[in-house]
Amino acid sequence: MQKKVKSLSAQRILELVFIYLAEVSSLKNYDEILEVLARMGKVLTNADRCTIWVVSDDDTEIWTKVAHGIGTLRIPKKSGIVGACISSGERLIVDDVYQDDRFYKEIDIESGYKTKSMIVIPMYDYDDNIIGAFQVINHQGEKSVFDTRDINNLTLASSYAAETLNSAKLSTEIQETQREIVLTMGSISESRSQETGNHVKRVAEYSKLLALAYGLSQEDAELLKQASPMHDIGKVAIPDSILNKPGRFDENERFIMDTHAELGYQMIKNSKRPLLKAAAIVAREHHEKWDGTGYPRKLAGEDIHIFGRITAIADVFDALGSDRVYKKAWNDEKIFELLHEQRATHFDPKLIDLFFENLDAIKEVRETFKDIYLKKVDLKRDKQITILGAYGTKSKGYGTTAFYLNKKNVIDAGNLLEPLNIESIDIENIWMTHSHLDHIIDIAYILDNYFNLRKKSLNIIGLPETIKAIKENFLNDTIWPDFSKIQLTLSREMAVTYTELELEEEYVIGENESLRAFKTDHTVESCGYIYTKKGASVLITADTHSLDNAIEEINENTNISSIVMECSFPSEMRELAINSKHLTPELLFEKLEAIKREDIVIYIHHIKPAFFKRISDEIAIYKGKWETKILEDGFFVNF
Repeated sequence: MQKKVKSLSAQRILELVFIYLAEVSSLKNYDEILEVLARMGKVLTNADRCTIWVVSDDDTEIWTKVAHGIGTLRIPKKSGIVGACISSGERLIVDDVYQDDRFYKEIDIESGYKTKSMIVIPMYDYDDNIIGAFQVINHQGEKSVFDTRDINNLTLASSYAAETLNSAKLSTEIQETQREIVLTMGSISESRSQETGNHVKRVAEYSKLLALAYGLSQEDAELLKQASPMHDIGKVAIPDSILNKPGRFDENERFIMDTHAELGYQMIKNSKRPLLKAAAIVAREHHEKWDGTGYPRKLAGEDIHIFGRITAIADVFDALGSDRVYKKAWNDEKIFELLHEQRATHFDPKLIDLFFENLDAIKEVRETFKDIYLKKVDLKRDKQITILGAYGTKSKGYGTTAFYLNKKNVIDAGNLLEPLNIESIDIENIWMTHSHLDHIIDIAYILDNYFNLRKKSLNIIGLPETIKAIKENFLNDTIWPDFSKIQLTLSREMAVTYTELELEEEYVIGENESLRAFKTDHTVESCGYIYTKKGASVLITADTHSLDNAIEEINENTNISSIVMECSFPSEMRELAINSKHLTPELLFEKLEAIKREDIVIYIHHIKPAFFKRISDEIAIYKGKWETKILEDGFFVNF
């Protein structure tokens, strides 16, 4: 016998709508929201079942997870009566679906359910695009069919449902966007400091694992996981010269570096979003220490937020196990020894205990997100020089000529202070090619900045004409102090000494390392160098025009495998290049035709930054058979 169902009053309908929407308002999970809305549609229309269909992101399917008694369904967007509703935008009411050719019978066949009557109402987003449909099936009244009152009730329900789903989707997208931004910004801060690619991902996973072990809720643990990638976001404000320094920081550099925790907090502290509020806490407190000796606020014990205490362990553990610009990765034994030693001093003792209790899971995370490095084929890595300055004139971000041979020896001093910083105090010998300002300028600045830290004289080695020019026109008590008359404060040596260079003389500058100078052709007296290490050699010219002497060396000395050549101007400036005794791509490769070997790699430097693109393009045109590489600051020359 068919059940008799009493029609709902208008007041009762509104009461039910508000009851269900109040329930929805407390939910965050999209699927749970769909389920509550489906229950609302079922009650408002006296239906046996209600299904909410959603258009897929790629606009090809419609899907539902809330077909009562049925699992997730996906069907083509235009399939069935629902598809017809979504395609046309019409509200559809069908008394007997099996008499309608549009009915998608496969769902009944699969579920064993018998569909009779149906209403389908389209749902719209804020831009009036159809995002899905409300579907109710099998009216529970005496006639088993729906009427206009039901379609009106379902229209009301679909309006509220669409609004709710739009808001829920927007909220989900905002949360996902926040998470993506947090992860991306965290990755940016790491990539700027040239740190390991998956560092932020591992720290995030370690943090969640420790949070759950500590007893935090699933929700808080997930929040910390999403926030922790921002722990070093303040590093985006730290200068590259400090962030990527390979050696130890001096006192001033350490102070600047330590500001990144407070800087990160200040960047995001005003956000009202829970995720970014958590990220602000992590950024500020992950360098605090349990015993109160950390920074920036010297918090101690449980005054440090649990998010900061957890991230501190996750960050240090991963950083110690990763290669950085200033160190090699530690082995596990050494890392674990440090963590034990720092229990209750640097780190929360309970968290350290939990770390070791969950060590297998932590190692599994590390393996899952391990860094994959592209291995470079470089069998001569111990035979290389570093390009401290590669360009033909000074400009922001461009350093002028300087080649780092070893800890004590460089060729030219166009750009020493910025890349070396405090390591400049170890430089004892500057081998000059000639006296032009772009090759000598940082002699002044490394003396000026590190005079009080140097114990050894800075020995300027060059041709007699070069030494004379520097003494008379640069370090002369007029342009800059004459440091050859000033004694170092840490020793009895003078700040500067001079040594006149002899061409073709072999100078030993280290174990199995030597330099030999040869004459080059420039507007002032100049020379190039052949640097030899362990039997392999690289030939370096600075500013020059004629390459006759260099080519003679290359043809006769088979130990030379790489050459460094200048190229200052584009080929259209041929006359200027000739008059100033420089080279263009066309001139350079014309002259290199005299080389009788084909096993040479050509490194090109001294390009004027304003012409970099044009000269690079021309090199590609004129290089012919030669393997060429254009040098930039920080690049290596292998030989």
